[in-house]
Amino acid sequence: MSNIDYSMMKTAEQLQQEREREALEAALASRRAAYLSESDPLRLEADYDALSQGLEPDYAEWLASVAAIKQRFPLPAAAETVSA
Repeated sequence: MSNIDYSMMKTAEQLQQEREREALEAALASRRAAYLSESDPLRLEADYDALSQGLEPDYAEWLASVAAIKQRFPLPAAAETVSA
């Protein structure tokens, strides 16, 4: 006869929530890494160029990069309904 610890069991809903949380964390981590390596340097360059020339920064290239990253690493549908 074995003793089963039912307090350790998870419901289907709990498992689904864990999967959704993991998917959200993975998407956010991927976005964060892409921002650091791809889009942030573009923004910094635009800031520097504008400052050195006394102009307003042109963020068009940076904005396009951010949009591409968001498209490449979309947030899970469940996360978007929660954050909206």
